[in-house]
Amino acid sequence: MEKTEKLMDREVAWRIFAHEFNRSNLYISEGDERAPNYIITPTGVKCNRLFIVGVVTEVENIGKENNLWRARIADPTGVFTVYAGQYQPEAAIFLSELQVPAYVAIVGKARKYEPENGSVYISVRPEEINTADEKLRDRWVLDTAEHTLLRIRTIEDALNSGLSGNELRELLQKKGINPVLADGAVRAIQHYKNLDKIIQELRSALIHAVEAVASESAEEIEKPEEPQINAVIKGSEAESKTGVKEVPVQTEPKEILAAIIDKLDTGKGTSYSMVVEAAQSAGIEAIVVESSIKELMAEGRCYEPKIGVLRKVNE
Repeated sequence: MEKTEKLMDREVAWRIFAHEFNRSNLYISEGDERAPNYIITPTGVKCNRLFIVGVVTEVENIGKENNLWRARIADPTGVFTVYAGQYQPEAAIFLSELQVPAYVAIVGKARKYEPENGSVYISVRPEEINTADEKLRDRWVLDTAEHTLLRIRTIEDALNSGLSGNELRELLQKKGINPVLADGAVRAIQHYKNLDKIIQELRSALIHAVEAVASESAEEIEKPEEPQINAVIKGSEAESKTGVKEVPVQTEPKEILAAIIDKLDTGKGTSYSMVVEAAQSAGIEAIVVESSIKELMAEGRCYEPKIGVLRKVNE
C-alpha cells in the first residue's frame, strides 16, 4: 500500500498504528485551498490517507440533525476515532447497521478538529469501509509493524546524523528513502520535542502489538501436552457473588482476566466490579487487574459498551 504515486493519483494510504496516529500534532498544507492537508507523524509519515484494520468497539449516532456516526476502532496499540456523516453516506449506513463488536478494514482521510478552546483532535473519515476478520487484522498488524520499524530506523539514523533541514533531506534521499518520507522525517525532527523518547515508546507499542498477535496465533496452533493448571477460586462468598468456580491460569494475568470475562459474560456483558472481584479472588492485585483489562481493550479482545460494563469480543 505504501508506494509512490503520481501527483494526479490519490494519496498513499499509509499503515499506521493508533499509538502513533494519536500522538501526531503537526499539521501542514501545501499549495492552494484545494491542496491536500497532511498530519505529520513522529516517524515522518505525511499522512493524508491511511489504511487500518481493527475491532469496532463502539458506534454512536452523535448528530441530532445531520446523522453523524462516531465509531471507536481498536488495534493492539490504541484506538482510532472514526466519523461518518452526510458526506460519507455509505460508511454512515455501514456503521449504523453494524453489530458491535466487529472486525473492519478502513481506508480513510486523516482529519483534525480544533474547537475554540484551543484543543486539537484527530480522527479518520472513511472513504471505504468493509467487514474483516481476525486473520486480516493479524496480517495488518504484522505489515504495519514492519513498515513502522523501517520508519523508526530512518528517524534514528536521522537523529544520529546530527544534520537538519536540506542537508538531512539530501542524506536520507541518498540512502534510498522515499522523498516524501524523507521530507516528513525532517519536519518531524524539527517539530517533535523529545523525539527519541517518543520513538522508544512507539517501539515498545510495536513490540506489544506483534507479541499479542503471535501469542493468539500460537494458542490456536499449539496445544499443550499437559493440562493447564487451574486456580480454584476458594470461598463460598466469592463463588456466590461471581458465579465463577475456577479460572484457567496462564502465564500472564491478562489471560486470566480474559478467561474471567469470557465466563462471566453470557451475552450482555458483565460488571467491571465482578471481574475485579473474581480476579482478586484468583490472587491478582487490583493494580494488575486494571492494567490487564486496559491491555485487553487495547487489543480489541474486550470493550466497555458503557461505564462499569465489560463485554468480550467474540471471534
